[in-house]
Amino acid sequence: MKEITSGFTLVEILVSLSVLGVLVSVGVPPLLSFMEDAQLNGDTNDMYYSLFLARSEAVTRNSTVSLCKINPNSPDNCANSESWQSGWIAFVDPDADGVRDAGETILNVYTGMNINSAVSSADFANFISYLPSGSTNTNGTINICINSNVAQDIFINATGHPRVSDSVCP
Repeated sequence: MKEITSGFTLVEILVSLSVLGVLVSVGVPPLLSFMEDAQLNGDTNDMYYSLFLARSEAVTRNSTVSLCKINPNSPDNCANSESWQSGWIAFVDPDADGVRDAGETILNVYTGMNINSAVSSADFANFISYLPSGSTNTNGTINICINSNVAQDIFINATGHPRVSDSVCP
């Protein structure tokens, strides 16, 4: 009677591992690129939403509404020493100074982006204010970059309308 053995031979295992290695080397870079793009879109949408909310609330409330950088551990107050990727708050700012004072209503809190994100803006170093007309205190650009690979700019024009465009990391 012939004995039946089951299993894989060494050659079959090596060929299978080689094929798996080729598939992984081909599939991982697009997956990483997809993940960076998804993170970039999420971070950009969070900032974009906050800008639209601030503009809408400024017009609705007929009062200045500002966004300022925060320390995520103390999200009730502005923190100029922090960066935009640490987070921000949108708040009613009747004195239009870009600093949240006691009694000024917080409209939105965002407590930070992913560690791979970098946000830079020469035009909005510490705060962005929307006037009751919906316009901003200044026009400018916010650059959001992921792993120094992919980036998007949010342009805010003089009328306060933000728009998103693909960009490069600084």
